[in-house]
Amino acid sequence: MPLVPSQEPQRTIGKEAVYKGVGLHTGNRCHLVFKPAPEDSGIVFVRSDLPGKPRLPASYRIVSSVIRGTTLSLGGEKDHEARVHTVEHVLAALSGLGIDNLAIEVNANEPPVADGSARPFIETLRAAGVRDQNKHRTYLRPDPFVYKGGETEYRVEPADELVLETTIEFKHPLIQRQNYVFHFSTDAFVREISPARTFCFDYEVEALKRQGLARGGSLDNAVVVGMDKIHNKEKALRFPDEFVRHKTLDLLGDLSLLGYPLLAKITTVRPGHGYNVNLVKQLAAQLETAAINR
Repeated sequence: MPLVPSQEPQRTIGKEAVYKGVGLHTGNRCHLVFKPAPEDSGIVFVRSDLPGKPRLPASYRIVSSVIRGTTLSLGGEKDHEARVHTVEHVLAALSGLGIDNLAIEVNANEPPVADGSARPFIETLRAAGVRDQNKHRTYLRPDPFVYKGGETEYRVEPADELVLETTIEFKHPLIQRQNYVFHFSTDAFVREISPARTFCFDYEVEALKRQGLARGGSLDNAVVVGMDKIHNKEKALRFPDEFVRHKTLDLLGDLSLLGYPLLAKITTVRPGHGYNVNLVKQLAAQLETAAINR
């Protein structure tokens, strides 16, 4: 069985915490309330603005869109009334802090983009305090496999910790090929990954808006890359390889949709949200096969 019990406690937060802002793609203002939750309840988004306050678990099973972000929805293809767009940055912050159980109330259909990174969520959650719970965490140590899609590839190997080796390649002079190896720990996530911001190219902005995306995007919450310069207000990157670090942040957030923390080394080239979610589905299939064979 690939599930590995541990002596590490499950975690939630000590008290409610609030973060307010605007959604990256919808442009909707959102009041985000993090609430402590009991053991084994997982991460759940609650649409507090909708009748009945529908609950959307942070699960690969209800991912409905992976266009420029990961969207969770309840309902069929034509009826996505209860949905939450662009959840990956919030989920990455929770993974980075080792938070297993939390209710996240949102009064709109997209969490705030903050500054385009996970750092503001980290600061908000840490101010509320991360609290150990009485039950222990269970990890997934997967069997090895390779997943490929187009030019994208993931190699998964069992390990004694979570290691993400991420490589990106863009035919652009300010990015080109970048590689980053992240050995998971909370301190390393807070310091090395959480500040890395989402990015796009300046020539994409108008096209994204025509598609109904990036309505809340600005130079305050994204790195906008020109042919020979960075357009964001800082006029500089937070890390020389901020782009690949943000892709690592996205991957960590999407991996949390599995519902189990991982003991694995995942080596990936050209990751993206759609491929990340497909990877999670393959990891979930290992769980299902193991359960059948027990």
